[in-house]
Amino acid sequence: MAEISGWVDEQSLAQTLHYITGGNTPLHSKGELNWPNVGDEANIVFVDASCSAEAVARRSKRVATLFKGEFVSGSFQ
Repeated sequence: MAEISGWVDEQSLAQTLHYITGGNTPLHSKGELNWPNVGDEANIVFVDASCSAEAVARRSKRVATLFKGEFVSGSFQ
């Protein structure tokens, strides 16, 4: 989707995360922290990437999955 839409810069790629996170993105449009926040439910997929844009742009290896604060796949060490 990002490729077809011409979203190739880091900010645009990071913003595509809202399509798979229920509307959440790490930074809002002005580049300030938006998510995650203290108290948010701990559902996380850890991938081998240096930033959210890289995770979107490449098929990053999934390292672990956390659901409601518990590892359900892999591990994070």
